[in-house]
Amino acid sequence: MTRPPAAAAAAAIPKPKRKRRRRPKAGKGAAADSPDCFSNLPDDIVLAIANRLPTRLAVTLSVLSRRFRHLPSLYAHLDSLRFSSAASPVPLHATQPKLLRRLDIVPPKRIKPSAIRHVIAAAADHGLSELSVRLHRRVCLPKSAFFIRSLTVLSLDTCGVPPLSTVACARLRTLKLHRVYIKQEALNAILSAATGLQTLEMVFCTGLDAGCTVESLSVRSFSFKPGTEQREVTLRATELRAITLHTRPKTRKVHLEPSPDVRKAYLHVAKSMEMLFFRMRPFLDAATVLASLTLRGFAMKLLADEYKDIAKLPVTFQGLRILSVSLDFSRESEAVLLVKLLESCPGLQQLTVSAAENKKIDTGFSFADHKKMLTKASCLTKSLAQIKFLGFNSEEYLKDLLVFLLNRTDKLRKIGVQFQESEETVVKWALSVRPAPIEKRSNLFSKPYLQLEYP
Repeated sequence: MTRPPAAAAAAAIPKPKRKRRRRPKAGKGAAADSPDCFSNLPDDIVLAIANRLPTRLAVTLSVLSRRFRHLPSLYAHLDSLRFSSAASPVPLHATQPKLLRRLDIVPPKRIKPSAIRHVIAAAADHGLSELSVRLHRRVCLPKSAFFIRSLTVLSLDTCGVPPLSTVACARLRTLKLHRVYIKQEALNAILSAATGLQTLEMVFCTGLDAGCTVESLSVRSFSFKPGTEQREVTLRATELRAITLHTRPKTRKVHLEPSPDVRKAYLHVAKSMEMLFFRMRPFLDAATVLASLTLRGFAMKLLADEYKDIAKLPVTFQGLRILSVSLDFSRESEAVLLVKLLESCPGLQQLTVSAAENKKIDTGFSFADHKKMLTKASCLTKSLAQIKFLGFNSEEYLKDLLVFLLNRTDKLRKIGVQFQESEETVVKWALSVRPAPIEKRSNLFSKPYLQLEYP
């Protein structure tokens, strides 16, 4: 195939060369008007300035010119390093008195575990205080990670803890174990050595299927979500301030030692496949300084069975400000427990009620049976300012309870109701008892949510 004459002629014409823009010489242009004082500074002054900057900004300074490329190796301290390749971003030499605050190890799959051992060993000689490790499979960490005496924060994700009988991490303050394989002996060794441990998180840990026991005289914040096969949980922490506890369907026994100083409690009890032994009453009776209490799942059902023989709770929560409960209003014992809790919280400010879905409409009891008890709750007239109903339906008990709270609360500032689309008419009728100047409609957990605000 031959080209047309016009195309052949155009191809024969040579293209003009692209002119290169030359860099203006020194003394010409606008850049010459402002002198470059920073480049002429001595290394000692530049290094003193860089040491006062965050590590990320200080390292970016090294790419400005060739003169600054050697600065990262001279920094006196590093805020953080991230190991995600075969070599760390800034080499740590044992001869340099460099201080490293945090080390993040997030290696790709191709990195061998032996490389992690060398990085941790190098960082241990530089005053490392925070160590975070996240692997792609449960590879055991080197034992040297638990012998860093300067370590205060240890966060492990998707890895394994080697068998340990003794450790040297007395300064440890925070321990986070997420999807970590750990044995009870190793956990006991860490807890006994970390005498100043204050925060402990255990989420979906394995290796503790038979049971997990946590004993500490210093832990103040405890968060626990057991593995699928874990059967028993025991917690003994007398200095506890906050607790978040979940159970699994296969959990058979939960034991919580009373903690008189606990201020925040979140208890989520899953429906058990077997007989669950979990006595929450001793723990709750001792928590006289509670400020926030959340009961989810079947926690209200278990507590209702423990308090069913008494007319009033034996403890008064003077400092309780936030109460959030999930209950089945088809069970009278749970509805009565809600009334007892409101009676025992004279300073309550926020109330959240989540109604469980149930097919049983005829409950066999009415709100009138509990109305007299509820009028004794002083928080309704003195302190309650915010109410939230989740999963509201057209049951008579719920409608009467909502109308009663609207008429009874004197300090009410905000009320919100989440409902099904088919229940909108009932909700608007109930809320019309107390009209509000501000009305907001939105979605909460993929369901309509109506909120009223009062001046």
